[in-house]
Amino acid sequence: MKNIYAVSALALLLGATSAHAAGYQLNEFSATGLGRAFAGAAVVGDDFSAIGFNPAGMTLAKRSGIQTGVTFTEIAAKAKSKYGTDKMDYFVPLPSLIGQYNINNKWFIGGGVYVPYGLSTKYKHDSHVATQSAGGVRKSELEVIDTNLSLAYKFDNGLSLGASAILRHISGQLTSNVNAMPGGVYSDFRVKGWSHSYQLGAMYEFNENTRIGLAYRYKSTQHTHGKHYITADDPTYAAIYEAMGLTGKFKSMSDPELPASWVLSGYHKFAPKWATSFTVKYVMWHRFYTFPGKTSWPARQNLDVDYKWKDTWTFALGQEYYMNDNWTLRAGIAWDPTPTPSNTYRTNRIPDTDRLWTSAGFSYMTGNHQFDFGYAHLFMMHGRVRNNSTDLNAKYHNHSNMFAFQYQYKF
Repeated sequence: MKNIYAVSALALLLGATSAHAAGYQLNEFSATGLGRAFAGAAVVGDDFSAIGFNPAGMTLAKRSGIQTGVTFTEIAAKAKSKYGTDKMDYFVPLPSLIGQYNINNKWFIGGGVYVPYGLSTKYKHDSHVATQSAGGVRKSELEVIDTNLSLAYKFDNGLSLGASAILRHISGQLTSNVNAMPGGVYSDFRVKGWSHSYQLGAMYEFNENTRIGLAYRYKSTQHTHGKHYITADDPTYAAIYEAMGLTGKFKSMSDPELPASWVLSGYHKFAPKWATSFTVKYVMWHRFYTFPGKTSWPARQNLDVDYKWKDTWTFALGQEYYMNDNWTLRAGIAWDPTPTPSNTYRTNRIPDTDRLWTSAGFSYMTGNHQFDFGYAHLFMMHGRVRNNSTDLNAKYHNHSNMFAFQYQYKF
């Protein structure tokens, strides 16, 4: 009996831990960027977020300054299966703090703290996904926080170069009902750890109205450790499982890899009040081909899961309207495809699908102060989870709304 429960529970963890390493790549540390769907990332020069996109863009800032902001991101989804419909709808705040100091007209230094990757899905404990699937999925949370130090130099010929050193902290939690074990067994898998990365960037200004930039962000391997808690609600089963070594506190570990990426952006002001920007982004998600994980429940074993994610290309186009010295209006559109290769590799933890971004925003400037607002609605294509070993077959209808507020002070 001990071996049967052990094998069944460990097989469930293969699905339960898989979402920890994937997450989503986030850009939500710029309200101005959100207003144009992040077209022209780092080369528009209307806030200090270049350190996170392309540090060479820091040279566009005429004055030193600091900015702080928060983006509220809605997570909304319906999972329809033969058992009924499960829903989730809630907001997650993503704060950021960024500053820059212009040493002179050649050298620029900056730093910031922001969230470049994140994941959050929450199902009720009695949802169909939690009770009818072998994986018993309940909650998946991933947060990656970058602390960034950047340096940039501007040459006389229009070329700027920049580099960022990044210290990265990751924390994750995955909870599940262990449906193969009677007695209301609950799994809570937690990890956290540190890693580092870097970013290199270049920007070339053809003139004051036209520029282009290219940036590369290096991959990072997250070395994480933590605890894995297994509990049972039913006192009778709890005593049996404890005697068998199947409940209690165990060790957890994972070394997932976050992807490298390339970002190409451009900006052109074609009239006194109008400017257009674009971004093409390439993310090397193939690094997330297999999720590596281990737990000591009931003995130390590998928990590798195949996800077989594919590389993706994101395209964004933005428009700026400079109404007057105080007000700027902006809008954007983007196509953001999922790295999930097929329905078989889409999971209840990460029901990710292709997304179409539509966005708008504005800035108000007075003296040393600038107030920014951005809004985006993500139309997500319908996606299915189908015919894998742990997840509930379901059709997902997802969408998201984002509201960003930002304040800048320039000195």
